[in-house]
Amino acid sequence: MALRNKGLVKTVQVILGLVLLFFGLNGFIGFMALPEMNQQALGFVNSLFAVGYIFPILNVIFILTGLLFLFDRCVAFGAILIFPLTFNIALFHIFLEINNSLMGFVVFVLNLYLIYSYFDSYRGMCR
Repeated sequence: MALRNKGLVKTVQVILGLVLLFFGLNGFIGFMALPEMNQQALGFVNSLFAVGYIFPILNVIFILTGLLFLFDRCVAFGAILIFPLTFNIALFHIFLEINNSLMGFVVFVLNLYLIYSYFDSYRGMCR
């Protein structure tokens, strides 16, 4: 099938891997500030920060998954591992902060494409 072109899959892997690695490292190092958000979105994000453990775990998963994609290791596992996070990021942007939503939607769509591309790897889990 044309959508499962190996070159396209590898390109998506590298792009998504770099984006996840960038944002995961940013979560620990803080070289890029959070974008402007409306009050409702900011309140939600501040609540997650206040819990204390959500963002460190999120950033570790971003870094781990980004490295899996970049080094072409366990990509099917990485795509499923990161899916709940990218799905929730997309929902956050749909319901709370639609103005800064492009990157969140791009990451979600790239993640869906990798899941689609590696779908045969998941067939054994559905028996």
